[in-house]
Amino acid sequence: RRPTTSSLASLLGLRSLALGRLGGLEQLREATLRHGPLLASLCSCALLLGVGWVQKGRQQRFGKGDAQTKHANIPPALAGAAAIDGEHLGVDAVTKVQAALTDGLLQNPHTPSVEELEAGLDTAIRGASLLGGGGSCGSAPLGLDEADAAKRLADFGQNLLTPPERESAWVLLLKQIFGGLFNIMLWICVVCELVLAVALDGDDLVTPVVLSVVIVASATLQWWTEQQAEGMMNALQEMQAASAVAVQRRRHGGERVELQIPAEELVPGDVLLLEAGQRVPADVRILACTDGSLVENSALTGESVAEPRTAEAAPAGLALVEARNVAFSGTTVLQGRMLGVVFGTGDSTLLGQIATKIRTSRTRSSLEIQIEHFVHLIAFVAVGIGLLSLVANIASPRKRGIAEVLENAATAFFAQVPEGLLPTVTVCLMIASRQMAQRHVLVRKIDAVETLGCIGVLCSDKTGTLTSGKMTATDLAVPCPVGSGPEGIEAASSEESLLETPVARDWSQEVFGHDAILALARCGVLNTGARPDSAAPGGAVGSPTEVAIFAGCRQVLGSDLTEATRCGLPQVFEIPFNSSAKWMLTVHAMTGAAEECGREAPHFVAVLKGAPERVLAFCAVEPAVRARAEASLARLMAQGKRVLCLAEKPLPGLGPNFRFEGSGVDDVNFPFEGFALRGLVALEDPPKEGVADAVTRIARAGARTVMVTGDHPATAEAIARRIGVVSPSPCSPGGDAEAAAAAEFRVVTGAQIEVHAPPGGDESDLGDDAKAAAEAALFWQRCVEHTRVFARVSPMHKRSIVRAYQHIGGHVVAMTGDGVNDAPALKEAEVGIAMGIRGTEVAKEAADIVLLDDDLQSVVAGMEQGRLCSENLRKSIMYTLCSKLPQVLPTFAELAGVPSALTAAQVLLIDIGTDIWTAIAFAWQPAEGELMRRAPRHPSRDRMVDGQVLLYSYGYVGLIQSIACWVVFFGVMPRMYELFRADKHPSEYSIADSEADYAGMTSYYWTLVLGQVGAALAATTTRQSALLRWAPNRWLTACIVLELLLALLVITWSPLQNIFKTRCLSAPQLLAGLLGFVLIG
Repeated sequence: RRPTTSSLASLLGLRSLALGRLGGLEQLREATLRHGPLLASLCSCALLLGVGWVQKGRQQRFGKGDAQTKHANIPPALAGAAAIDGEHLGVDAVTKVQAALTDGLLQNPHTPSVEELEAGLDTAIRGASLLGGGGSCGSAPLGLDEADAAKRLADFGQNLLTPPERESAWVLLLKQIFGGLFNIMLWICVVCELVLAVALDGDDLVTPVVLSVVIVASATLQWWTEQQAEGMMNALQEMQAASAVAVQRRRHGGERVELQIPAEELVPGDVLLLEAGQRVPADVRILACTDGSLVENSALTGESVAEPRTAEAAPAGLALVEARNVAFSGTTVLQGRMLGVVFGTGDSTLLGQIATKIRTSRTRSSLEIQIEHFVHLIAFVAVGIGLLSLVANIASPRKRGIAEVLENAATAFFAQVPEGLLPTVTVCLMIASRQMAQRHVLVRKIDAVETLGCIGVLCSDKTGTLTSGKMTATDLAVPCPVGSGPEGIEAASSEESLLETPVARDWSQEVFGHDAILALARCGVLNTGARPDSAAPGGAVGSPTEVAIFAGCRQVLGSDLTEATRCGLPQVFEIPFNSSAKWMLTVHAMTGAAEECGREAPHFVAVLKGAPERVLAFCAVEPAVRARAEASLARLMAQGKRVLCLAEKPLPGLGPNFRFEGSGVDDVNFPFEGFALRGLVALEDPPKEGVADAVTRIARAGARTVMVTGDHPATAEAIARRIGVVSPSPCSPGGDAEAAAAAEFRVVTGAQIEVHAPPGGDESDLGDDAKAAAEAALFWQRCVEHTRVFARVSPMHKRSIVRAYQHIGGHVVAMTGDGVNDAPALKEAEVGIAMGIRGTEVAKEAADIVLLDDDLQSVVAGMEQGRLCSENLRKSIMYTLCSKLPQVLPTFAELAGVPSALTAAQVLLIDIGTDIWTAIAFAWQPAEGELMRRAPRHPSRDRMVDGQVLLYSYGYVGLIQSIACWVVFFGVMPRMYELFRADKHPSEYSIADSEADYAGMTSYYWTLVLGQVGAALAATTTRQSALLRWAPNRWLTACIVLELLLALLVITWSPLQNIFKTRCLSAPQLLAGLLGFVLIG
């Protein structure tokens, strides 16, 4: 930006030279005294430009460092939480109060005993329990005293995340209008025009007014679009607000009361009861819970499988996020009931600390980089042309007054500035944003769409983004006689494996092994921890695994047979699932069995479900059947699926009133062996519909999809292979070194990243140890080149991965995700994309784009829109620059005594009256060819405006237009060559000479207008003939028609003739003006 400031200062400084030559020093002094405020405004604009340059330099040198060291000296709230990302997370004054209150006992809140926890939190939690199997709370005093709770609420504040600082909408509007290098450049043009018009007695006030309207209108449109997006974001967040929670507190005298309070009023020390289906409102240490309690931590960890919870204290040294006795804010209770004590609220929660960590400056968009480069380029060209014009006017043998000299120089300067760029950019982005909105995509920052078209790497979370986020039963495997099944069976029963069949098929027709499949399905709907609910997805509520098995088996049996099975075999006894036994057992009464089959028929049947190796140990199966079951198990697990085994056993000899007892194999009072194997059920979080196609289209567009997940490596790789992220034909590790490296680095885990993690998480700084830095650099280079799956990664690992692709790979990166663990990477990437349905509030706040329907295919559509937007901007700029050379040549031609061919008013008429609207119309230009079959454009290497664009606009079309204009000017118009040979000053012209000169200027103007029509049509395509795209889009066609009508009006209507010094042309002269159009076409 400095060249612009210094050159403008030079332009102003050279006025004294011009005035000295023309004897106008006194005139300048008077103008300065009379119009001091206007000159001060001009100097202020120049100063603003310089300040902007300095501020930008400071941001580039220190911006990132400042953001990273903002909380460097503040201790972490929880050491366990800090262990997740390997960095100290910032805390505020409220967290310091909490640290003082707990006196250091909660540095690891999952490890202290209940007594230590009670002393640290100063609350009553001893004896906390859930009475009975139903989960009712006891009557012992629990929780905080009500007065103490009110005091803590005042000290700690509400249980809410501190919202990011938001500027006033009006401040944002002012920034849109007056901020940015290009806007500053345009406002300087406006101020200079006002100075010329007012201070130096000019007569053109229309140009600064029109230009001001264009700037304000463009900025207001962009501001309005982004304000609408923010309004939708606020509505989404209000819809996801937490509900009231049940809290145990004490009144005076120790009386225990249960209160329903809003979640935002929770404070450390509160004891609350959490039910299945409830979202955890704060970080909670579990004091008691029912057996088999499960929580979904995918928002924090990326794990698609629900995690069990227990009340037992965790061992020392275990990371907080891995503790089973803690429920984190933002997660969901899927099964069971829990009684817990709050130890973290608001920003002190793990979720809050991650949210605080990502409050840094956003990565600049590719459009900002492109506009900045273009403005620097145009500023250099415009200032150079302006200075040359100033010198030319001063050195010209035709003496001019100061106002005329400065007006001509300023006109030459302004003629090189594409005033239509700003509205064109705004309209392009608004069109893209509106089209994305029709696909249920919320674009929070409209320039993110253009950046999306430049991405070379799409880093995507797995759970909820690439997959549905819901466990589903996919396959059944049953033992049956060896044979070949009919069509529809995926793998027929053979000597190697069980009979395997997909769940998703038509079960109305009987298939091979139908009886065995029905027997397995009956076991699945009987032995279940899910509670049938016709209104719930899958027809049941409960843990994802239980609901998935029930829904899959219900699909096989049908609704009627499922209901009949459950009614005919009611459950009378259950041993719940636990993590040590890894199985659950249910016993069912066989109603009506004695009447149908005699007194010896069994009255009960036991159904066992659990881990295959545990269930098979209780089954009486032949070795061959066991081998086939193990083969099927290995095959299904190799696909990344979770597999459970089901078996059943009639219990003969037990009377109808038998009372079942026991909690395990060792203490049950009935036989626990000799079960009959019924089969295997395979489960997975399946890929979303259309994801594989989206990944293929992204690859076809020259970009790469990389899976970044907290899930298990085997599961992640299996899903990645199915959707095409990993090639189905992996490289052999036994090949050359490159193939071996590709195989080794195809899947990288968080443990490997931790070993090679750079200090501070910045991949551009790999430390001082040369050897370690070299190893880390090689590791990250291999990751960037070969890795397709990053598994078991933490939130800060995800951010490091994004940075590696940016700084080491040199890619423009987009990140998709839905959880809190994705938020740091969403903020770090050039484009952050959050899921609207499953996405957490933190993830949406960190994102630039929100997919309201969670459909990854919308990202592909966004890439195409971004590429189209970039292409149309490039075409618009190409078109606008085409007229710059023929506009400025008449100024320099006057040095040789050539009659004036184009006035300043005519130049501004072309720029403001015609070119600006046609340039905007390029925003509606449809794509030519296959945009998604081209390599992505990198904003730093493949400039939107590069040497090719300048050569095309100035050296090809601009040169053709200039030749055509001069040919018509001298060859078609009478007397122009005579005036040139006569070498007269305009003050010496006779009336006839002036009329001839006006006619010559009119022909030059008309030829240039028609040449610009040809340039507009030529710029609509870079790969096809312009003749094949005669009417590219209706807006561009309309603008061309209006441009021609305006030009004819200026030529023929006397009021405009007097303003712009034009005259009527004859029909042959009008036709001659087509020369430029024909040559360009």
